Amino acid sequence: MQWSLIKKKPVLVQHLIYWLLTILIIQMLSLWPQGIETVYARSIYPVIAVINRWIAAWFPFSIGDLLYFWGFSYFIYHVLLLIINIKHPQQHLQKLSMFLLKTIWIFYLSWGLNYFREPLSRLLQLNETKYTATQLLQVTDSLISRSNRLQLAITGNDTLPVEVPYGIDRIIGKTPEGYKNIEDYIQTKYRVPCIKASMFSRQISYMSVSGYLNPFTGEAQINKFYPKVFLPAIASHEVAHQLGFAPENEANFLGYLAAVNHPDIYFNYAGNIDALYYFLVELKRYDIDVYKESLKKIHKGVIKNYREARDFHQKYRFPIDFSKGYDAYLKLNKQKSGIRSYNEMVQLVIAYDLRL
Repeated sequence: MQWSLIKKKPVLVQHLIYWLLTILIIQMLSLWPQGIETVYARSIYPVIAVINRWIAAWFPFSIGDLLYFWGFSYFIYHVLLLIINIKHPQQHLQKLSMFLLKTIWIFYLSWGLNYFREPLSRLLQLNETKYTATQLLQVTDSLISRSNRLQLAITGNDTLPVEVPYGIDRIIGKTPEGYKNIEDYIQTKYRVPCIKASMFSRQISYMSVSGYLNPFTGEAQINKFYPKVFLPAIASHEVAHQLGFAPENEANFLGYLAAVNHPDIYFNYAGNIDALYYFLVELKRYDIDVYKESLKKIHKGVIKNYREARDFHQKYRFPIDFSKGYDAYLKLNKQKSGIRSYNEMVQLVIAYDLRL
């Protein structure tokens, strides 16, 4: 009865009602973390994820990137028609509205509801209390020590940067091994791997994107132009998203765990220097003098690897700051810190390393 009443209303009024219902339902679901954890994240999503990855794995190229290209083209096409055919806009507004509504619902049902599950710290029984400056410095020193030791073991000279001897395909192939070593701890298994180099690696370089998950196909996408020494950590981060851990701090933490527990020393090194970067950023906020002293402890070879990332971002510098859009997206999905949530992995690493 209610549905028939909606159908009788003018088309644009119908779509307004659809949008209000969509927003209301998503907001209600975001307030039900226990249900999302039990019903969706632990029961429904793993099945969806495995099926999506199994299908996508049959293709040597990224079907998700093709889907993005089609969706973007479809959206722009109707926007242009709306501008040109301004006298009769209703048809194009209706198509745009329906396209966006379907996209939103597919996004949340196929992966996005993972944003609303219970915190990873609760699952792993890690202390969520804010760390102290002493604890931050303690774990920073530990990461510096481990990074230096691994760098020296690989190069034999503390002034040489680490160069990964593998191609991107081998890095991708090795990535799942790290998750096998932590699957009992995180209570999640990584089945049917599907990690690919992005078809838009050049374009996303200008957006300062090193990797991303396609939520519609379940493919983990890696920027093949990014400095190779960081790719093991980046790939491990994207696998965490594939496993249903949506918040960036949680994906950063699990990527770190998988990399440092990997049997390959290059993954160990990538995981440690990736985490160390976030710790240095946090230490700089706490005390600039202590930060400068910590920098002096890091081998020159490690610093040179960091410079590779800096040079990459300078090479692909773009006048538009795309991070603001992503920041808004994260906040819309209950990540209060937005893009700064990446750095909140520091809390999880400290709680894990010190077993708080």
